[in-house]
Amino acid sequence: MTEHAGEVEQGLLWKQEHLAPLPIPTGQPASDLMNIIWRKNEIYLDIGSFAMAAGWLTLHMGTFLIIVSSIWIASTGDYWASLAILAVMGGGLMGTLWYLFIKQWRKPLTPPIRFNRQRREVCITEPDGNYWFVPWERVYAIAPSVTNLGTYGATKHGSLVLWFSLKGREHETYGPDKKGWVLMVNPGGGISSMAQWECIRSFMEEGPDAVPEPLENICGVSLKQIFWREFEKSRLERGLFLTVAWEIGIMFPVFNPMGAYWMMRKKFSHIPDLTAPEVVEWSKPLPPAQWAKRSPELEKAIAEREAELAAVRPNMPAK
Repeated sequence: MTEHAGEVEQGLLWKQEHLAPLPIPTGQPASDLMNIIWRKNEIYLDIGSFAMAAGWLTLHMGTFLIIVSSIWIASTGDYWASLAILAVMGGGLMGTLWYLFIKQWRKPLTPPIRFNRQRREVCITEPDGNYWFVPWERVYAIAPSVTNLGTYGATKHGSLVLWFSLKGREHETYGPDKKGWVLMVNPGGGISSMAQWECIRSFMEEGPDAVPEPLENICGVSLKQIFWREFEKSRLERGLFLTVAWEIGIMFPVFNPMGAYWMMRKKFSHIPDLTAPEVVEWSKPLPPAQWAKRSPELEKAIAEREAELAAVRPNMPAK
């Protein structure tokens, strides 16, 4: 069993990279790809996971296709078949799926995981209010990825898994079959998982200025800005003509990504805070002289890793 950053387990079509402990630099810039940064300040970073945009896009596409199919069939004069499709596929199938989706969306956000850089500890809070603290250097970050082979070639999927020991077992080590408190997001594995992990690692080891602003990709800009950002990105990749055809002709009417952005902004308008008295006290600032320090093992590991990164980086011209 591997337990330290930099170690890799690998099989024929799968790979598992260990990013922590010890939390050494990955060499990737901090990038909040999955919008897990919910709140940050000079003391702590709150992270969480709420990923329902894919469900929105899928349900909207299914609803759109059923409506278009019904209209097309009705245009041929077969009104009863059109109504049957709307009733069975639209009301029965999609209506049920939309009901389950809305029911899940209306559930309150779970309490965030709080990383306190001054105390070098992490607060885990369960939905029922139960909480405990885990040493920062005992946090396990793992980036598993798998390659799927299909008719259209190979596709790679990956995630970032954060594993925390349970209450009363704060100093236990990770094991594949050992129970723990787990947060998993799906940035894609490999470099993407490293960039997402760097948001947390850089905050704890470098400070709040080293990581993106909270929910910057969703709430940091207006819906109009999001539209033009996506449009410009597509234009650079595909050209103007294909972008208009894709974004205006297919993407927006079929998938409605702006609706997904609106849904996420609405959900994140009320982010839960941690209110237990001990956690509130734990979250208060400390005088710099009382800040917790890196362990000698981590200090040595970071120095060695930074030397490795400096050796492989191309020589940059002096500014």
